[in-house]
Amino acid sequence: MNNLKKNASALLLLITFFPGIAKTANITKKKHQMNDPITLFKQVNEKFASLKTVKYHYTREFNYPSEGYISKTEGEMYVEFAKEHDLAGMRFQYEDAQGFLIFNNAELFNGKKKTKTITVSNIKDQKNLEGNSPLYNSIVTLRNALPLIIKDESIQKSVKDTLIDHQSYHMLYFFLQDKLFTYLGSDFSKVTKKLTFRYQMIVDKSTLLPLTILQTTVNSQDLNRIDFKNIDTSPKVVAESSWFYSSYLNNYTIEAAKVPMVPIKAGEIAPDWELTNFANNNKETLAQYQGKIILLEFWIKNCGYCIEAVPKLNALNDAYRRKDFKLLAINTEDNRHNIGVFLDKHPANYSVVYGDDPSINKKYGIAGFPQVVLISKNGTVLYSGHLNIETLKQLINKNL
Repeated sequence: MNNLKKNASALLLLITFFPGIAKTANITKKKHQMNDPITLFKQVNEKFASLKTVKYHYTREFNYPSEGYISKTEGEMYVEFAKEHDLAGMRFQYEDAQGFLIFNNAELFNGKKKTKTITVSNIKDQKNLEGNSPLYNSIVTLRNALPLIIKDESIQKSVKDTLIDHQSYHMLYFFLQDKLFTYLGSDFSKVTKKLTFRYQMIVDKSTLLPLTILQTTVNSQDLNRIDFKNIDTSPKVVAESSWFYSSYLNNYTIEAAKVPMVPIKAGEIAPDWELTNFANNNKETLAQYQGKIILLEFWIKNCGYCIEAVPKLNALNDAYRRKDFKLLAINTEDNRHNIGVFLDKHPANYSVVYGDDPSINKKYGIAGFPQVVLISKNGTVLYSGHLNIETLKQLINKNL
């Protein structure tokens, strides 16, 4: 005990007469904390959790050189976080040059400035909010995702500083393996390929609020970038009436609900069409292949599932190409150049036909991509729906 007292007294004397030692210790401790990724991640998380209301300018850019695809959108986002918004923990209003999108905790309505129309959807589950662009890697996403990142020890995390226009910012790194955040950030969505996604979040050192999020795929040049500008954590509260679509009906009208597309049914006669063969520019029709089992695949260029379908269809075509079977991939959405970009990267060993006749998709009831239709030798539909290789093989074998 006497030795402990002597050591404590000696340390007190050192600090008293050499205060630089204490200052150095504090600097070292602070430096250690900032180099510890969990510490900084938690500090940023606490900042997001403290937000009650936030407004910011949101810019989203998708740049996929591998697919020849670039898309950029931007607008003003306003979010209120409150417990009473129990469905998703928030409500938001977003406006850009094309219109506005408002979620009021019960309804999601979209106003289109050009047509002066509004579409209204009842939201009963937060999953119904997935796919809405202003939520992608947004402050809403980060607020929900950061606790998951911190808790999950399998997610690799690191921190460093970065200079932008001579100003120093924090850079938070984390990696997701074979999964992505949902738009709300409250869960993960699995991807069907083995992919590693790298996130770089640039954070202001004084406010701990985000400047930019860069999402890339390891070993790829594809980039998703989100920029946040003019972040206001104490914005003017919007009028309560602005949360209800009825307040907009003096200038907008309710758009009639669209009749959902119904896939063509088994037993129906497959409608004929005329399209251009990509390989030789010849005009082709469905009728010219009558007497064969025909598989039509409806696809578009910017579609991850369509990319994944190519090797499956190549294998299927290899298995049946020497029999009375014909596989035709139909694209009525993209131009010849973009189809060529796709096929250069994802070669297909089957026929690809294209054209600008959207009525073909309508006649076959194609609402998403890829979808397939299997047609018998006499021209009747055997199957329509998602690409299910085993089901298709069974039907092909049975009807050859």
